Amino acid sequence: MSSPTDPTLDSMPEPTEPGPEQTNRLFEVFPPDDASVEPDEDGGEWEFEEAGDTPGAETTAVAETGTAGPRLRRRRRRPRLDSPELRLRGRRALCPRVEDIAPLMLKTAKLRVLGGYLQSVRGLEDDDLTRILRDDAAKLADPERVRATLASHDPDYNRGQLKAMILAVLLQEETHTLPENRLDAKVIEFEKALAGRAAAFDLAALRKADPDRWHSLDTYRIVLDAAWSNDGQISPDEARLLTVLRKHLGIPLEEHWVISALIGRFPKTGGALHTPDEVNDARKDLQRQSVVWSYRDESNQLNDVIPAEVAPTCREWAGQELQVVNYRRLLSHDALLLPDLWAALDARGLDRSGNKPDLIARIVASDLRPTTVLGGLDRERLSSMCGTFGLKSSGAKAELIARIVEFYDDLTFEVRQTKDEREAWYSDYVALASRSYAELRAKKVITKDLDIEHLFEAATAFLFGVKLKATCDPSRTENRADGRVRLDADNCVLWDCKSVEAAVNLQDHLDGQFDSYLRKEQQVGLKPLGFLVIGPAFTPQSIRLANQYKARTNWDVALVQADALKHLADRWAATEPDKPFPVRLLVRTEVIDKERAEFLLSLA
Repeated sequence: MSSPTDPTLDSMPEPTEPGPEQTNRLFEVFPPDDASVEPDEDGGEWEFEEAGDTPGAETTAVAETGTAGPRLRRRRRRPRLDSPELRLRGRRALCPRVEDIAPLMLKTAKLRVLGGYLQSVRGLEDDDLTRILRDDAAKLADPERVRATLASHDPDYNRGQLKAMILAVLLQEETHTLPENRLDAKVIEFEKALAGRAAAFDLAALRKADPDRWHSLDTYRIVLDAAWSNDGQISPDEARLLTVLRKHLGIPLEEHWVISALIGRFPKTGGALHTPDEVNDARKDLQRQSVVWSYRDESNQLNDVIPAEVAPTCREWAGQELQVVNYRRLLSHDALLLPDLWAALDARGLDRSGNKPDLIARIVASDLRPTTVLGGLDRERLSSMCGTFGLKSSGAKAELIARIVEFYDDLTFEVRQTKDEREAWYSDYVALASRSYAELRAKKVITKDLDIEHLFEAATAFLFGVKLKATCDPSRTENRADGRVRLDADNCVLWDCKSVEAAVNLQDHLDGQFDSYLRKEQQVGLKPLGFLVIGPAFTPQSIRLANQYKARTNWDVALVQADALKHLADRWAATEPDKPFPVRLLVRTEVIDKERAEFLLSLA
């Protein structure tokens, strides 16, 4: 099949082996997920597990009061973290979400998506449609709703097949997104590739190599041919029965298309390719079903996308565990040897000749799933693979396989270089605000807890300076606010970041810190209008204290939720990329949540 270009990892710099100090620091970043840890006399660390849970580890049998049986006290394996794939993490975070897409959609596209969802769209303005899309994103992307849509059969069987191919093409894209003017060409390339596979497919030879698989495919071929031969078309009822049979026989959708080509019914009857107009009509129908959405990006390019909330259900429907690019990367891992690939191919009666790239290409083009291939490896090798990625390396074999597949699924297709390192921290803005230690460690955002404060402040400076195009002066001295936004020659607003695991209590900071910061600004000749306190949430009494302070000093204190500020910044950057946001709108004594942020955007 046609697949995206697979960027090689050969160009990545050779990783260096971490020294003792670096190794110890990395070890601190990855505490065990479910095992108790204690230091030994030599300063090392141990963890308890059930006997026999992890092979090849240095262990000592111990008995514990209240346990059902002996447990092992074993030295925890230190993560190597030397894999070049680690530089590629973050694909899922790049996938556009409904809240990102909705403001950038044309009104006609919004009407298509909502036309089958709302009883009526009459009288709704563009802003109303955007609000409904964002507010009802969870309902529109509800897995049961999406599954029912995907399970429904189009009265026009040919159009239904074309819609399935559009989804297959988009699901192979890094972020499930394609420029609209490239979608029809990609779909037609996909059809040509499948027709080529059908031309090279020898069903008779398969009968000798794998009789069971041949029997399933030949049975399906006979039934499919009979369904077509009845009246030259396939009704929705016949399509449903074919789907049931295909799933019962374990035949993936792409093999259905290959068999359809064998009997001269793919891409259309007689083997004709679909036209761009037909692809466009099917694309619009998928929009009406709220599966494929359309939006205009920063370069004014229209794009088709499966939103991040909808994509997992579509991938489940398509049986996709990994996209082709990342499946190839997985199979190229040193832990997967030629005998492992041969065994996987033998299990499907496929040709095992050629070098490793040939075998990988053959496996990727087959119905072999990553979990099936990894299932042929022993626990020790799977555990070692997890260790190279800093993943938990203990647990059942199925758990190790799931971790590896999930890790590879999150790899970007190419290494992304950013001119501003703060952009990466900004992407985890809400996690930094709420001190989500486990998430931040897993993403390699922090190496120690104290990093959070610095990164949260730097990400906020990025938010004001880059996203909102405001004149932002981060503080570089002690006993000052974290930053200042200049509104004009003299007026300014101060901001300070408070990252906590629960809620910020203004009483802990107002008189001792913030009041002092405001008065220091006055002493240097500036006119501060107020203070922005940025945190994950605020205690109920905080807004009362802010109002009391406002009455006493006439300085506003805005309690700004981090998720709301990021939402406001993202929306503004998407809709007004070259225009500074009027930060003066934030200077108000109130809690600014997402709803309030939307109101402020409407004023801007």
